[in-house]
Amino acid sequence: MADTQLPTLKRGDESEDVALLQQRLATAGFALALAANGSFDASTAAAVADFQASRGLTVDGICGPHTWNALQEANWSLGDRNLYLSQPMLRGDDVAELQLRLGSLGFDAGRVDGIFGPNTAGAVTEFQVNSGLIADAVCGEETTGSLQRMSARVTPATVAAVRERAKLQGAPRRLTEQHIMIASTSTMAAVAGELATGLRRSGATVSEVCDWPEAERADEANRLTVDVYLGLLPSEEAECRVAYFATEGFVSPGGHRLASILGQRLPAALGIDGAEVRGMRLPVLRHTRMTAVQCRVGPTGLVQARLSPLARSIEGSLARWATQPA
Repeated sequence: MADTQLPTLKRGDESEDVALLQQRLATAGFALALAANGSFDASTAAAVADFQASRGLTVDGICGPHTWNALQEANWSLGDRNLYLSQPMLRGDDVAELQLRLGSLGFDAGRVDGIFGPNTAGAVTEFQVNSGLIADAVCGEETTGSLQRMSARVTPATVAAVRERAKLQGAPRRLTEQHIMIASTSTMAAVAGELATGLRRSGATVSEVCDWPEAERADEANRLTVDVYLGLLPSEEAECRVAYFATEGFVSPGGHRLASILGQRLPAALGIDGAEVRGMRLPVLRHTRMTAVQCRVGPTGLVQARLSPLARSIEGSLARWATQPA
């Protein structure tokens, strides 16, 4: 059964799926005080939360599709299988390690996102050519061995962030030349609408999607090749949380910059104390190929009462980011 078909599990559940979850947590090293007894108890919830935190996911102690998929990807280590370009694309910790090793050696495999895409295939080929190996874009036993020998002494930092930063610094520095996607839920639609109106008035190109599934939002942003992806989500708490993509060996420079600006400006617009700005591996941030941030603000009543100041603050943040995107 594919992980996306496994049921969402929470505290109090008892089933074979819970036992499977406990086994996978143990394999990943997050179940030291856990017995695989099929009962989703407090220790299981704590292990799930610890695993989620380690993977840059939303920490709620509930095992849904994102957590199932992350557990599956955590099963793979570099060398466990051949890695190559396919449809659907191969995903896993082994792919992330491959990207990190390639990038640390100066071969641009793209973001360290654990997805074996065209950039990673190209970097494997380039490495094979430079290493005198058969250039077939397949990371098999020989390529893996060569990579492990050559990158054993290399600091884990990749060229992808450097090249992304250079691209941003060479881009237009005006909001009028930016294409921005605003992805919201129905409860945030009023904020998204007022923000879109203000951005268009400023000359920016704006695409809007509302209540789209996460994967479709990311695919649409990539298809449109937008410059910025901005996700607006509600919260039941009086809070402001801003996330950007970050993982070992890669931090999105544009995302980090925009998230930092939003984190400085949004609390005042909402009338709350401070914001949490955090690098994460949320699927939508991982799959988009541009500067991307996700803002979670609330509660709904406060957002509605502060709608115009909030929209203006986000617009001002985007304008400031455009002048210095990285």
